[in-house]
Amino acid sequence: MSELETVEFWENHYLDHIEFTLKQDILKMLDGLKSKDKIKEDWTNIFKQSADKNSDFSRGAERIYYWWLFNKFGIPNSSPIGADMFFETQNAFVHIDVKTAKLDNMSDFKGKIPVGCNQTSYKSDLHNYEVNLPTHYSHQNKICLTYFINIIYKIENDNIEIGGIYVICVPNGKLFQHYGAKIIGSGKSGYIRKGFRYIYSNSPHFELLAAKPLRIRRIFLADDLISKEFDLIKVKINN
Repeated sequence: MSELETVEFWENHYLDHIEFTLKQDILKMLDGLKSKDKIKEDWTNIFKQSADKNSDFSRGAERIYYWWLFNKFGIPNSSPIGADMFFETQNAFVHIDVKTAKLDNMSDFKGKIPVGCNQTSYKSDLHNYEVNLPTHYSHQNKICLTYFINIIYKIENDNIEIGGIYVICVPNGKLFQHYGAKIIGSGKSGYIRKGFRYIYSNSPHFELLAAKPLRIRRIFLADDLISKEFDLIKVKINN
């Protein structure tokens, strides 16, 4: 197995692990995300006035996923540089972040996801954005892996309703040799100091693995969205 194949092997291995863990009890996970409703009257007015509702909702969701993954995934790491959830496993250092997006703005998320400079090792000499993570950490030369839990939601009658939940694996920087710049897109403010948008629809598979599994996994999709072809998994038709 080549070096790049080994990178994709571990990326797929831990994506499988995250997917399996999150699917163990989907109803319990959804109940956790809905726990905000118990004290809705204490926060809803402030939320309405927020200039960045996605970030506020994401912050609350991260607590649920940290609780969900803690003791099931790895040992939390206290590094100040990295994703909001950062674990060390036997084979890797794993960054997991929660990204949220509104259902009524599909152009902002379908087929792509924003990646911050502290959340990736995927560096391009062709684009001017920062990368603050290594491809491998100095401790035992463990690989650096990045995943996003992507929550799509809608607001109905002042209620935050979950439409879909996906897990997405961003390629390790070593894989620039294979995927190059075709999976890199500009963020809303350009590339400078803001990271980039990972356009997974351009290469949605682990291309170096024999079975070519997807880099995006569906954890949950609301029944009323299935018939509307909302499912992000369908981006695979591009390849």
